[in-house]
Amino acid sequence: MSSLLSAAKETVCTMFERASIVLAEKGLPSDAFQMSLSIYRNYNSRENQILQVSAWSTKGSGLRAFMNAIGPEGGWGDEAIEVGLWYAVQESGQQDGVSQVILIGDAPANTKENVTMKRRSFGETYWTTTKFAAPTYYEGELQKLKEKNIPLHTFYLTDYAKENFERIARETSGSCEKLNINSNRGADLLTHFVTEEVLRKTAGDQGNAVVELYRKKYVKSIAG
Repeated sequence: MSSLLSAAKETVCTMFERASIVLAEKGLPSDAFQMSLSIYRNYNSRENQILQVSAWSTKGSGLRAFMNAIGPEGGWGDEAIEVGLWYAVQESGQQDGVSQVILIGDAPANTKENVTMKRRSFGETYWTTTKFAAPTYYEGELQKLKEKNIPLHTFYLTDYAKENFERIARETSGSCEKLNINSNRGADLLTHFVTEEVLRKTAGDQGNAVVELYRKKYVKSIAG
């Protein structure tokens, strides 16, 4: 996951810069969107590490500062995607809500059996003192996002995660792509996809036209 973290640090400012430029060219507010990043781990990480989230930001520099303080840890096979989805559900209930979720990872979500077993690492006595007191499962959180019509787009880094990530995207009418984060094309794919989806949602009725402008300005030059 260290390669993914490095790529995210490098691309987040580019995403904001390009989206702002394209929105301004279309006569739309360049700061009309916000992003938040969250890092999920596993139940061998304590409450302050199993889920780390940034503040919502209208500038890439704020998210990059958050990413600079993050390092890989945990592991342990299938991962606690459920806590990341739980956070998205909580945020979707706030005033500004959540328009979409983008999930990137190299392992599938924990099963119910995994969650039960892994929480024993620190024990329920510990977890009941945290905001994760009640066990949650990715299927349940996914259903809540689906009921709110929030698409969840997924990128899998390994074939190990492929089937699960395809299901997650399909359940919420999102899209799923394989991501080779170690290649230049992989970094470009991540940048283009996230920026285009931000523009599509932010621009409303002009979404498709704004995405087309973005592609003319940036995708064509890279492909050529």
